Amino acid sequence: MSSEVSGDVFIVRCTGRIVFGDEAAAFRERLVQLLTGTPKVLVNLSGVDYVDSCGLGILVGLLVSSVNRGGELKLVAPSKRVAEALQRTHLHQVFTAYRDENEGLAAFGSSQQHRQAR
Repeated sequence: MSSEVSGDVFIVRCTGRIVFGDEAAAFRERLVQLLTGTPKVLVNLSGVDYVDSCGLGILVGLLVSSVNRGGELKLVAPSKRVAEALQRTHLHQVFTAYRDENEGLAAFGSSQQHRQAR
C-alpha cells in the first residue's frame, strides 16, 4: 500500500489481497490515520486481486467513518474479481467506483461544488 495527497484528497494505492489477517488490520489502521488528516479518500484497487468479507467490511467501515467526518471514500479501478465481490454483496450500490484516479479526483471536486450550491 502506498499513499499520496492530491489537494485535500488522500489517494491510497493497494496491491495484493485485502483479506482477514494482519495485512487487513494494517490497511484499516493506515486509513483510519489518514482520515484524521482529511475525510476524503480515494482507494485505488487496480492492484488488488482478491477481497474477502473482512476486506469488504473494512471498506464499509472506512466509508462510514469518512462520511461521519464530512468526507467521502471513493473506489478506483476495482479489478474484475473485486468488482464481482462488490456486485455479489450489493456494495456496488454503496460505493462509487471510477475508472481512474483522475476521474475519481474530479468527482470530489464536483461533489464539493454540489454541496456548496445547495
